[in-house]
Amino acid sequence: MLAGQREDYANPSTQGGKAVKEIKFSPVTRLSGLLSIDVFVEGRTVVDARVKGNQYRGFEQMLVGRDIRDAPYFTERICGICSFAHGTASNYALDIIFADQVPVQGQLLRNIMLGLEFVQNHIRHFYAFGLPDYIELPLGLPYQGPVVDRRFDPGMNRRLVDSYVESFGIAALAHEAQTIFGGKAPHQHGMVQGGVAVAPTADKILHAQGLTRKVQSFITNRLLPDTELLADYYPDYYQIGAGPRRFLSFGLFRVGEGRDRVWKAGTVEADRFIPGIRPELIKEDVASSWYENGSGELSPMDAVAPDPYREDAYTFIKAVHYGGLPYEVGPLARRVINSGYRGGPSTMDRIIARSLEVKEITALILEWLTLLTPSAPVLERNQTPVQREAVGMTDAPRGALLHQVLVEEGLIRAYGIITPTMWNFSPLNIYQAHGLAEAALIGTDIQDLDNPVEIGRIVRSFDPCLSCGTHLIRLKEQKVRKGGSRNNAAKL
Repeated sequence: MLAGQREDYANPSTQGGKAVKEIKFSPVTRLSGLLSIDVFVEGRTVVDARVKGNQYRGFEQMLVGRDIRDAPYFTERICGICSFAHGTASNYALDIIFADQVPVQGQLLRNIMLGLEFVQNHIRHFYAFGLPDYIELPLGLPYQGPVVDRRFDPGMNRRLVDSYVESFGIAALAHEAQTIFGGKAPHQHGMVQGGVAVAPTADKILHAQGLTRKVQSFITNRLLPDTELLADYYPDYYQIGAGPRRFLSFGLFRVGEGRDRVWKAGTVEADRFIPGIRPELIKEDVASSWYENGSGELSPMDAVAPDPYREDAYTFIKAVHYGGLPYEVGPLARRVINSGYRGGPSTMDRIIARSLEVKEITALILEWLTLLTPSAPVLERNQTPVQREAVGMTDAPRGALLHQVLVEEGLIRAYGIITPTMWNFSPLNIYQAHGLAEAALIGTDIQDLDNPVEIGRIVRSFDPCLSCGTHLIRLKEQKVRKGGSRNNAAKL
């Protein structure tokens, strides 16, 4: 059973003469936001799946009519875990709107702060969100359900528990280093249109280096060996949770004043890499989503009114596809595209890719810190917009992140956001293709139907984050959407 959740078995139905049992998980714990999962099991094999985002994301509507320069600050509040990534994508769009040429030192500082966000996220995910599925935590520690399929002996388990406890302080060091240049974390104030607000000084650089080296030591001595240990004891998870081998990345970490990136943008399908991304091929649809019914593809800025009582829908997440196909995004996609990673698209491959990535990013941060020059220019901004429309794209810790904006007289006319979780947790789309998480669940053999731990391990390997939303409440009817049923909401 997934930790901290209710599990209900629906009455078995019959499809093609075979009994199909539905298992519901709601809410799924140890992730950000509200997620529910329905799996349909024939015998012990998952034959269909539905991942349900139970929150409505309304930030695009909040932004309409506001000054374009407000966008980074509003969109950073979408998520408290990857707030800097949203600010980055939004500021990339502003750089185009205002034709700003960000100074090299400003770009380095943006990369450093963004990289530190990746570091804190990946460490927290491995230990706080993922590892409790595989180890036995001492009594009193939260977020763990029944002890099922634990394979470590007491000594190894103790080592992993020690790493688990230490990881919280280490991840906090990455956030502390980010605040040196960003002012605060999350929801930093350091990155602005045209660069960054705070120039580096010798003491700030040395402080950030010291904190980052402590984090690097933990990654070398704890995270990487712990990841290897997990892979050694759970080798079957190289075959569990595999999705279609299609990967996409918007690229990551801009270089200098240009638009080039340290890590490439592109797609991989059938082991063939196609460089670059064509934004016009990125489409959404609401065939299975709680919005007003639409039959065709939508662009990111197409406004669609929510319809939380649609009977033929099951999630607030829109389906996202590139050229008509769903793609996996995140650390594994970036490893395949940039490092020639040859593993499969499995649960364990995602875990390993995330740990390898945090090692590489920490090394890059330390390299960039040595390139900073105290008191060098970090900001160059124009005051008047020169373009009406722009797309800001970057990768966030969980994958490809897009912000698209249309501006009139300095005010936002339309704004569109596509988050990584929308890519990986898309519902069934208009082409009857499952999103990546659903596809990864289908075909899974469950060893114990009373405690199907495989489901949580697969889902968490994507590092889901559904907190980029607000609850949808109809004040007139005093009803709120919860998990697909109508429930009376408390009077407001």
